[in-house]
Amino acid sequence: MTIKDTQTILQPELVNQLERKISYLRDLQSAIKNNQISEVYQLIDLHKFNDRFKNISSETSMAQLDYLVVDIKKDIAAFLAPELINYIVTNFDFLTLEPVADNATLYDVYLGDWWDHRQLGTLNVLTVTLTGNDAIISELLETSELPVTETINTTKIQEVKKVIAGLESFLADNTKRSLELQVIEDQLSEMATNKSGLFGRSDKVTREALEKKQELLVATQKRVPEVEEKLNKQQAYLLRFEKEDTLRQLELQAILAHFVDVPTFITELQHIYMSYMAKLDQK
Repeated sequence: MTIKDTQTILQPELVNQLERKISYLRDLQSAIKNNQISEVYQLIDLHKFNDRFKNISSETSMAQLDYLVVDIKKDIAAFLAPELINYIVTNFDFLTLEPVADNATLYDVYLGDWWDHRQLGTLNVLTVTLTGNDAIISELLETSELPVTETINTTKIQEVKKVIAGLESFLADNTKRSLELQVIEDQLSEMATNKSGLFGRSDKVTREALEKKQELLVATQKRVPEVEEKLNKQQAYLLRFEKEDTLRQLELQAILAHFVDVPTFITELQHIYMSYMAKLDQK
């Protein structure tokens, strides 16, 4: 077989492959040019579109061509983002989205717009999927199932408050201990001045008892800085636990203002690709 014969045999398949790639790029160009967002999503991930939305197997030759635009996917994401972000903030208006620095394909998704709001997950613009924070989702589910009078941190808060009460009681007695110490010091001073002893009597037992009590009071007073430090730490714990519960309650209220329950909200997030594609097809 000559070189020309070999080329003649391979030529049709090679030309066919090139035509498929050229056709793919032309279709994608046309979809972007005509602002056909749904078509763009199909072309950059036809396999996912068919499997999740149309529930049919995608054509292998077409499904494998998205690699042709891998170097401009961030630009494609920047093109697709405004429409998707608008859809999300319209249907989940209690969510806040912020672009991830140096990555046009990703957006951080936060619950609420209040100070110190928590990140629920990360949205991928190209795949229209939200990778959720499992810990936060678990907390929301748990909070929604608790009685109205309880929170996740209820037990912790009660325990910390008991500790704080004990520490504050210790510090509150500090003035009393200081006065008592001053009285003892005055008595010992008087005994040292009056050689005949307190009230004119030599009383070694009384002096030793006073000195022992003085020693205990001084030792207790030395603990004050340590107790103050412990109190500050416990108060910080209390503030943190109460803040966590407050944020969870704000998040829960925001969700329940739009959805019947937390599981329904989570399900909607998990199916956001399908609902968004359906919305695009209605245009």
